[in-house]
Amino acid sequence: MTAPTPSAPPTPPPPDFRAAGEHHYRTARLAADAQLSVSADHLAGLAAECAIKAILLAYLGSRLSTKDKPFSPALKLPPPQPTPGEKVKPQPPKEYEHGHLPDLWAQLAEVVKISQGRVGPVFQQMLQQNPFQSWHVAGRYCSGTSISTSDIEQHLKAAYNLIAAFEYARQTGNGTLR
Repeated sequence: MTAPTPSAPPTPPPPDFRAAGEHHYRTARLAADAQLSVSADHLAGLAAECAIKAILLAYLGSRLSTKDKPFSPALKLPPPQPTPGEKVKPQPPKEYEHGHLPDLWAQLAEVVKISQGRVGPVFQQMLQQNPFQSWHVAGRYCSGTSISTSDIEQHLKAAYNLIAAFEYARQTGNGTLR
């Protein structure tokens, strides 16, 4: 008798950033209404992250790596040509892989700059100021005393606007972010 062959774990489905963003946004709203500031702010940031990744993948040329990590080919630089005897350092993946806010916001703004024509002036104006400049994913571990109601509302509004921009492009079918 032979031992059973262990089966490989099931392959997870590819990420659905649009759906995840909407889910996190609705949950953030519930947490905000219940005055759960840490959860509300954290989930507002995750909702925005997901919405940004959905926008980048659906409308601005980003792709998923073989490990389902989103990245922008537009931000990936060609490897530099080494001179004789020089050791070339590869571009750090953080510069082209889409990770967390606030860096993700800067990547979105850069990709928008590169992809002229697919983004309307309202969306471009929204990117002028990063409402998540001081937000960090590690905020989920804080006591909540440093999170103000205005911070939460600002983050919820930004997440909502990103989700709305994605939906506008999807519903109009032209792929243009307003």
